[in-house]
Amino acid sequence: MTIFYDLALDLGTTYTLLFIPQLNLLHREPTFFAFNQRKGTPIASGEEAKKMVGFAPSHIEILQPLKDGVVVDFDHVSAFVRLVLQKVMRKKHFIFRNVLVSLPWGATDTERRAYQNQLEISGGISRIHLVQEPFAAALGVGYTLKEKTGILIVDIGGGTTEIALISLGGIVQCISLKEAGNRMDEAIREFLELHYRFSIGLTFAEKIKQEHASVYPVIPDSELEIKGFHRTYRLPHTIRISTRDIRIAIEPVVTRIMKGIESIFELMSPELAVDVAKNGFSLAGGGAYLKGWEKRLHDYFGISAHIPESPHLCVIKGMEKILRDLKSYSFLFLD
Repeated sequence: MTIFYDLALDLGTTYTLLFIPQLNLLHREPTFFAFNQRKGTPIASGEEAKKMVGFAPSHIEILQPLKDGVVVDFDHVSAFVRLVLQKVMRKKHFIFRNVLVSLPWGATDTERRAYQNQLEISGGISRIHLVQEPFAAALGVGYTLKEKTGILIVDIGGGTTEIALISLGGIVQCISLKEAGNRMDEAIREFLELHYRFSIGLTFAEKIKQEHASVYPVIPDSELEIKGFHRTYRLPHTIRISTRDIRIAIEPVVTRIMKGIESIFELMSPELAVDVAKNGFSLAGGGAYLKGWEKRLHDYFGISAHIPESPHLCVIKGMEKILRDLKSYSFLFLD
């Protein structure tokens, strides 16, 4: 028996989240895809594919179909979504009557059409609605969108940081920076190469960031032991570094995010600036977990910064709200 479901899909550079309200199911997994080049077939997706990074033989290609928040391979996105849905739905016979997909701000008309076309051929999908991420993030934080109030959202994802000023249900100003979680991972790896002649993989750099990185010295620095490949000895090796090293490594990325926020303030009307100064602004996305954001932002701007519970879920929570009341939020749809 075929059952009709609704689906919210947040395709991210690093992680993909989906929510199915009829099952009250929230699913999150890495946006990775393993492809057997000899057979021309996909062999794994998500966490299983990510664990192959650095270990796969030459005939198995590990792909990330999105880069800097933008799809770079729509065919593989379609295959990735199909595998994820099969994994989540298992053997259920299903049709998704309404699919809500978040798009980065600034996605072109061509990219929008490509999203729709590739998702349609993923199978089992009836209607697709597109919504821009800043709106979903604002709803997920807890804002309402139609009020005459300035809302400032800083969404620090894996591939991009989107800084959006929203008022009266529209985006007044928005900028998208390719300075986010992935760039921090690269910065940590580059720092170790430059200062310690020591090599680690990006997956390990991400783990170091998640567990030890900070944007402000809010806690005492400590040492940690890391394993990798020493370029001087040309052998596997272990070294000790300080959490201060990690903070220094990601500082150029953090500084560019701060400058991006500053540029939005410079573009605000006086009325909206007063609103934001009074109400503060919010951070969303996985990058909001880094220690010290609230202190650093308050010291720099003199304005309170709020980090909601589970900031990495803000976009999908906002999409859930939209999906449960499509009629009320239809003004947000791009199609």
